[in-house]
Amino acid sequence: MSDYKFTLPIYGVVKPNKNNKNCALTFNWAMAANHWDYSKAKKKFSLMIQDQLSRHDKIEGKLRINYKYYAARNGTDLDNFSIIARKFFQDCLSKSGLVEDDNTKIIVKNSEEYMGIDKENPRVEAFITVID
Repeated sequence: MSDYKFTLPIYGVVKPNKNNKNCALTFNWAMAANHWDYSKAKKKFSLMIQDQLSRHDKIEGKLRINYKYYAARNGTDLDNFSIIARKFFQDCLSKSGLVEDDNTKIIVKNSEEYMGIDKENPRVEAFITVID
């Protein structure tokens, strides 16, 4: 049973480039991005989920977060898409004050699942469960 659900963007966060007009928020992108582009993407991600974050009061206790990845097409790498969304999301949880911190004293377990193709709405969904 999940106590909280968030829908995390993976498209529309990263600045398009000449080769790719619809860049995805991926680990490969993050490894190649300069600090400035990475910071801008993180801020944009935060703005894109701010409405979802503001709907909740502070979450207390130890947490488990399950990430469910819906791909735009077949053959994508689960970790490539979920790892940066997970990093940005957990930083947003902490920065917004929704959780005390995003360290292992608070977030004690992460898991991720591939949920199949959703060409119309590729995304990562985060389900937070309070386990304490």
